[in-house]
Amino acid sequence: MKLRVWLALLLASLALGACTLLRPKVAPADNSRCYVCHINYSEEKFAVKHAKHGVGCEKCHGPSDEHCGSESHEIAPDIIYPPDKIAPACLQCHDARELAEQEMHTLNLIGTPQAKKACTDCHDTHRLPRRTVRWDKATRKLLPP
Repeated sequence: MKLRVWLALLLASLALGACTLLRPKVAPADNSRCYVCHINYSEEKFAVKHAKHGVGCEKCHGPSDEHCGSESHEIAPDIIYPPDKIAPACLQCHDARELAEQEMHTLNLIGTPQAKKACTDCHDTHRLPRRTVRWDKATRKLLPP
């Protein structure tokens, strides 16, 4: 009897190991270019988790070359999101059907016009703790201080 249990466990662990071996390996995203100025994101749970899965800053914010070269910080990243655009951006990668199965997401009607919250209200704020400039998130225009 012990041999059968041992063999079953061995086969199960081999099967699980094979599943992880069959998953495509994704290289972590390299956000070092962004961390030159935004070092706080190098330890932020939201950014770290996405980077581990190969999703870097550029995936959501574009290459933002002009932003990176702006020492005065007056040029916005290529893509920034007003609250009503956050969920649609997240849903480009995250499966809406899977999210709908979770009660917290159904209650907030994520991704709908009547949504009560943006994804980043619960899943880390993903905002700078201190800002020296602000932009209109719809137009990317610099706002007065």
